[in-house]
Amino acid sequence: MRIRNFIRFICFLSALLLIFGLSSCQNKGFKYSKSKIWRHGVYSKYDAAKFEKIFDGMEVDLIYSPARDDIYIGRVEGDENKNSSFDEWLAMLEKPSKLRYWIDFKNLSADNCEKAIQILDKITTKYHIKNKVMIESQELEPLQYARKNGFYIILWVDDLYWRRHEREDSIEVCNTIRNKINSLHPDAISGSYLMYPILCDTFPEQNIHYWDTPKKYTEQNALFTEKLCENKSVKVVLVDYDEPIDY
Repeated sequence: MRIRNFIRFICFLSALLLIFGLSSCQNKGFKYSKSKIWRHGVYSKYDAAKFEKIFDGMEVDLIYSPARDDIYIGRVEGDENKNSSFDEWLAMLEKPSKLRYWIDFKNLSADNCEKAIQILDKITTKYHIKNKVMIESQELEPLQYARKNGFYIILWVDDLYWRRHEREDSIEVCNTIRNKINSLHPDAISGSYLMYPILCDTFPEQNIHYWDTPKKYTEQNALFTEKLCENKSVKVVLVDYDEPIDY
């Protein structure tokens, strides 16, 4: 009897450790491209068609328009009046399913996430890219809803250097990030390149994406991009170069 109870206790303890381990480790479900270098900020549908042939992945800013009940390329509401819809943008590609997509959903919120994600679901299903899409936001509730609906999610994290007037202690910022990670369990986290190597050193178990890298192509900037890519935790580095670099 004691042996049976002991075995049950060991099984229970093993289950707890497995659950804890799964919750604390990165979600490996998203299949990343071979190249970590993705094109940043592809707003024009014509640029999308051009960079499709050059990069393995592209980052695009999206906004949900309540007035038109659709999703458009842009950074702020109102851009839908001058920019393409996401559907039109994808329609310019020869083979959309070949690429990966980092979607920075600029105005995704608890109030609009249900409608916005439903529209995104229809569009990504239409082009057979739902499993190639990662949605980025700093808002936890919309990200949770996106995940519930089968999307991979990226947690945008705070930046020590942009908000130094608000944050005096780097430990405080890292603790805040850790709390959000533990609450959300994102598929990846994203931060400005200025957060290198802090994110890699503090959260090595996470898939890490870097953005806002130096825009101008120089030998020094290219070497820095290579250095970012060499870290095993880094999965994507956004660049404004016209072509990816070897690393």
